[in-house]
Amino acid sequence: MASPTDRRAPPQYQTGKDASSSYLMSIVRTLSSSTADFEQREREKTRIEKAFRESDKRLGELVTENYQDVTKILQAFNGMTKSINESRDKIHKIKEDLNSCKTLLHFKRDELRKLWKDGVEHKAVLSMLEQVEQIKEVQDKMNQYIGNKHYLHATDTIVQAVAMLEGPLNGVEALREVKFDLVNIRDRMHETLIEELTRQIYERSLPTSSLQRGSQMRLSRKDANVWGWSDWIDSPQKKTDGAETAYYEVKEDLNSNPEENLNNFIAILTESLFVLKKLPDAVERLKIGMKGSLNKLINTATQQIAESSGQQLDSMVNHVQPKYLTELLKLIFQHFRCVAQTHQVFLDNVFRLTSSGMPLHGHVLYDMKDVWSELQARLQILLSEYLDVSNTMSSRQQAPSGFDEPTMDISQYFSKKRAAKPKKDAMGLSDNWHIVKVCKPGAFNITAIYKPLRLFIQEVEEIMENTSGLQEFITDFVKNAFLGEVHARISENIDVATRGFDALRNVIDEKTRRELGVPRPLLLSAVTVDSSIQELQELMHDLPDYADQFLNMICNVLRDYRDKCNSAYRDIVQHGSDEKRVISALWAKDDDISRFLRSLPTWRSLQPRQGKELDRTICSEEEIRALNSKEAVILISTLSTDESLIPQQEIITDVTQMRTVANVHESLEWFANRLEEFAESLTSQNSLNPVQDDLPTELPPISEKTLQSLKLLVQDFKDLAEICLLLLHLEVRVHCFYYLLPVAKQ
Repeated sequence: MASPTDRRAPPQYQTGKDASSSYLMSIVRTLSSSTADFEQREREKTRIEKAFRESDKRLGELVTENYQDVTKILQAFNGMTKSINESRDKIHKIKEDLNSCKTLLHFKRDELRKLWKDGVEHKAVLSMLEQVEQIKEVQDKMNQYIGNKHYLHATDTIVQAVAMLEGPLNGVEALREVKFDLVNIRDRMHETLIEELTRQIYERSLPTSSLQRGSQMRLSRKDANVWGWSDWIDSPQKKTDGAETAYYEVKEDLNSNPEENLNNFIAILTESLFVLKKLPDAVERLKIGMKGSLNKLINTATQQIAESSGQQLDSMVNHVQPKYLTELLKLIFQHFRCVAQTHQVFLDNVFRLTSSGMPLHGHVLYDMKDVWSELQARLQILLSEYLDVSNTMSSRQQAPSGFDEPTMDISQYFSKKRAAKPKKDAMGLSDNWHIVKVCKPGAFNITAIYKPLRLFIQEVEEIMENTSGLQEFITDFVKNAFLGEVHARISENIDVATRGFDALRNVIDEKTRRELGVPRPLLLSAVTVDSSIQELQELMHDLPDYADQFLNMICNVLRDYRDKCNSAYRDIVQHGSDEKRVISALWAKDDDISRFLRSLPTWRSLQPRQGKELDRTICSEEEIRALNSKEAVILISTLSTDESLIPQQEIITDVTQMRTVANVHESLEWFANRLEEFAESLTSQNSLNPVQDDLPTELPPISEKTLQSLKLLVQDFKDLAEICLLLLHLEVRVHCFYYLLPVAKQ
């Protein structure tokens, strides 16, 4: 039979509590077994005692080494045991107390219900008293908020106060008068907000440095950031599509000035009107009042220009000072841009709020196209006054043209236009705007303002993405009024200078000659025509879009003056009823004689383009004498072969006419040279690449046909000047033949 020692499991194969228990049970069975002999039990006992002593020794060593940790563990365990026991006692006591309270409450239930109801009533009374105290402070708060322009807080305060008076405090008789006052304040609050909104749009949005000389007319991005503006060119419809606009939260800081950020202040005013449910009324009021506000803005700008000029505004209308009109328009353009930007900010907020649940009727709402259309309408009325459109049109209808214009139908400028009905605003009131002017009205004011006006119109057309109504007005005025006015003015000036028998005998005075820098007297008519041409050249640069029309006028003026010069020349060289010409005139037209005389060195030396003196090293005296002899032979051979003498009527006997021919030659030569320089400048202008808009002398490409007509006219004047010089040269020879032939025949 197996021994007990053999039956127990080895200790190394058992762990934990189970291993210890099984090992202990094995020992007990071994020691208590009756079958085991004494020696075996003694050996087991000895082994166990030895193991016990080793374990006790090992335990003592561990306790000695970890005495402090063991002490702390025992103390913590004792503390936890004590806390658990105390908590058990407290919980037991609380349980007993709760059972007691439950028993007592069960007996006091009705009394507690009555006390609870009394507490609720007292709480409601206290709440009403607090509301009454708040109502009493509403007017003082409103005055403080409105005084500091914290309109959103003021609006919320008055709306909440009226809501309390119409809700929980509706039956309080003592508050009836207060309720009446606050309701009136609420009903008038939107008037204050609309007035403030109008002031922000038409006054506060304007830059303070708008009158500084040379300041940039277009608002810079830096200025826009200061005022809190975003990109104002985008349409409000585009902005409302974004989530940023839809969820924009308007905040009002009581510790700051709300006007420091225009964008946020406009949002505050719009939000306040939305809270008052008066946003549709505000939009309609702004739409209707736009005309009057813009008129006031223009009048204020006019006053600023007058103050900056140091003149009395009432007296400026009597002086021709178009520069002040230019400054006024630039200032107005700058103001209009700011106003349009602020309208854009307002409309952005309107679209943001209306998309959240307050739709506006179509006849109430307006957009940026309406704003720009009204801005252009105000400018059109202003320009109509400064350009004196009504008087210009009436005078053009009565004044006939002084000379024909075959390449351009000038009658279109004089066409009678249907009288426009007086415009009325949305309220049915006629537009009786009184405009105080900074300069004398006149059609020629367009020359000073056309370029900045064109830039502004281009800017408007880019924004509106269609043709500007102001552009149509300017085009109509220039074509139907101004061009005709220029045509008549130039025609009248030239007609006065060339009218009469002595028109080609009048020369300029000494003062004018010094101003022109010419060595010899010139015909007054030539200088007058040149002055008119210079005026038309300036108009070509002032109104570059109509350069072709003005160049056409120049050609027509030159044709008319050329014809008058030719007519005067014919009057001098013709005689008798059969209009037979003098001999010198016939010789001047002879191709052989003309070609020979033009080939002479003396003729070439007189040409202004060459300007060379007769080179005696090339042409000796003998050669010159030979050329003179050849000239005499040619002239004598052209005389009549009969033996009769030269009749007196075939020579020019009047010295005054000879002097007139000389003046015509010198004047037309000077005039032709100036015209040639002008034609060359236009030719070079056409040959260059398109120039930039900011150049002061920029011109669009000129019609080649008109340019060629100008060059042909220049050549006609040069030819007539040379004919006059040939006539003088040949007339001296004819006079020699007239006096020497009788002597030779004798």
